[in-house]
Amino acid sequence: MKANATILILSICYLVMLVTILAVEKINTGQPRNDKLHSADLVALNYLHVILMAVMTLASCIINPLPYFLMQFPDRISTYQLAAFLITFGVISFLPWKKFSHFVTLSQHFLPATTSGIAMYASLRTVFLVIYEWFFRGLLLVSCSVWLGIYWGIAINVLLYTLLHANKSKKEMFGCIPFGLMVCVFTIWWQSIWPAIIFHLQIAVVNEWPLLQKFNSLQKQNAL
Repeated sequence: MKANATILILSICYLVMLVTILAVEKINTGQPRNDKLHSADLVALNYLHVILMAVMTLASCIINPLPYFLMQFPDRISTYQLAAFLITFGVISFLPWKKFSHFVTLSQHFLPATTSGIAMYASLRTVFLVIYEWFFRGLLLVSCSVWLGIYWGIAINVLLYTLLHANKSKKEMFGCIPFGLMVCVFTIWWQSIWPAIIFHLQIAVVNEWPLLQKFNSLQKQNAL
């Protein structure tokens, strides 16, 4: 498939994702929330994840050839690569993500969610982030780099990744710039998207797990 056709397909998929996210945000904003984060919000997020995964998977079904080599873990990792990975992993673990997260700052009060609902959200979230990194740091980064060169490919990738968070808080949106740049560099350096996947999953666990635990604890309290 020609580079222009690949870029066109990725652009259409990206626009569908962006419009979907903004539309869902607009609908949620227009509904009275009573300053509470309902278990129904997790269901809505599940549906959003499924829709976005379908769009990103569709791109993978159309584009040919695909950069499958990025899905492989590197056979050899240099000392510098390992050191950079461990340092980055440590920094991510101790950063105050609550100050940046739109997910955590949605509300100050919570309503309970079922254990199955939380498990479903966590499972879909994990699969979503893997496909998400495959789309952004796999298909999009490689295609733009082949089309315009590595530096422009990284710049476009970071820009599009940041714009996709336009519905979030300003802190989280601007935080996407250094994170997006970092995972692009790791992807190119390692020739694999697994560092990006691991870092993204790590942020999700550090950032979202305390809130999911609070959902679950409220569920148990109501059951007593």
